Amino acid sequence: MQVKEFDYIVCGAGSAGCVVATRLIEQNKGTVLLLEAGGSDQDFNYKIPAGIPVVINSTWNYTTEPDARTHHREMSCAQGKVLGGSSSVNGMIYLRGQAEDYDEWADVYGCTGWDFQSILPYFKKSENNESLSGEYHGTQGHFVISDTRLKHPLTRAFIKAGQELGLPYVNDFNGQSQQGVGFYQHNIKNGERGSTSRTYLASVRHNPQLTVQLNTQVEKVLVEQGKATGIECRINGTNTVIKARKGVVLSSGSIGSAKILLLSGIGPKEHLDSLGIEVKQDLPVGKNYHDHLHTSINATIKRPISLFGEDKGLKRYKHGLQWLLFREGVVASSVLEGGAFMDSNHEGRPDVQAMFLPVLDVFDDPSGQGKNYTHGITLKMCHLRPKSRGQLYLRSKNPDDAVRIEANLLEHPDDLKGLIRATQFGLDLLQQPSLSNEIDEVFAPDHTVKRDDVVALESFVREYCKTTYHPVGTCRMGQSPQDSVVDLNLKVHGIDQLSVIDCSVFPSIPSANTNAPTVAIAEKGADLLIQHS
Repeated sequence: MQVKEFDYIVCGAGSAGCVVATRLIEQNKGTVLLLEAGGSDQDFNYKIPAGIPVVINSTWNYTTEPDARTHHREMSCAQGKVLGGSSSVNGMIYLRGQAEDYDEWADVYGCTGWDFQSILPYFKKSENNESLSGEYHGTQGHFVISDTRLKHPLTRAFIKAGQELGLPYVNDFNGQSQQGVGFYQHNIKNGERGSTSRTYLASVRHNPQLTVQLNTQVEKVLVEQGKATGIECRINGTNTVIKARKGVVLSSGSIGSAKILLLSGIGPKEHLDSLGIEVKQDLPVGKNYHDHLHTSINATIKRPISLFGEDKGLKRYKHGLQWLLFREGVVASSVLEGGAFMDSNHEGRPDVQAMFLPVLDVFDDPSGQGKNYTHGITLKMCHLRPKSRGQLYLRSKNPDDAVRIEANLLEHPDDLKGLIRATQFGLDLLQQPSLSNEIDEVFAPDHTVKRDDVVALESFVREYCKTTYHPVGTCRMGQSPQDSVVDLNLKVHGIDQLSVIDCSVFPSIPSANTNAPTVAIAEKGADLLIQHS
């Protein structure tokens, strides 16, 4: 078996891994091997923001176990499997969440040094914001943040509808307050997707100290006498052992990092014993799994002005030429241009989110009527602070076997209530003049379902809700190995030279899309790694 050696091995070249590898190289911390199970992100569709329907196929096809609470459905919780990870396949929305989210990490979960004021400098450090600066924003970072280049008439109607409902117009969802309606900022650089691969990693890609190895599946971390000494992996199908002199970093996401730890003998003793895996450290790996849920409200419209059909025929060539010449137009847009946040439960901060699409989402056709293949709009309504917690397990000690994800979605009654309120918020938006004047028929939920019919809305939520591809928490940080996997420096409890730096360390999910928080945590994690090296 061939053996190579590097100072650091970073497992997962995604939203977090690209950040960690870049910062290690910038600080001249030695040789760095960055491993990615997927392939290159050089295909044209990874470059254009409008390529989402194509690149979404470059994922780990993870699914939750069927659950009676959601009509025995498996739910996709796919994660990026390509250079750049989920930042190469997501909707590019740049949202941090609320200050209270991070203050709870410190106050409720004991994560001293991870409150909002402690993390804000890392959000700012990451940012190269093209239009915002000052107290909340940075302008010198790698991660390019830009205003949407396309403001579709239907998105403008949605934003007017939010104001007609009484929401304030918000110019900055990452500023002092989230409550309101407005246009999102995105990880888009000069009309191109700004993944962590294309921003962070690109800046050091030619450094001789960095090796990027694609099509490599990490199977386990090698642990000898309580210290991580390397990893075992398959490169293009060939088994290989690679040694690490200074440290191994797992940045494979909430599902991937937990799976690698479990296969390495780091996890709940009872579970590992049942599979015949030698226990290296008894830790609650795989527990605390949670994700945002959303419902999709779909409606056809009277006028043929949505984005439906814009990728066909002569229109396709027209938009392509516009992008090639000016980096503008439909191709330079993520489609998810606008959104809203509302405090539906009188908690003093928003608990539900709306994401507006000026086109029907063809992946959401609840009634099977095919109505999505026409002009219309989709509102994705998300409950931001789920209380349900699940667990991730191995099915066997074979690395090729998919993990078992017992997500326990909607287990906590407050989550069902929250998702019903989110759906009601969406229906309220559709009733405002600026949108109602455009709508022909709401068909999901069925037009016969009334806004205050909680029984019918519960049925709709249980039958059609989906994950938002934001799984977090399976290797959560904390002070005690009894209820956490990594310490406050993101080092695995009881194992030297092994860190986890990705969204799996989140004690609880932020009240927003998770990519920006993942990048900020990776910035801080890299800083801690460098300080203690």
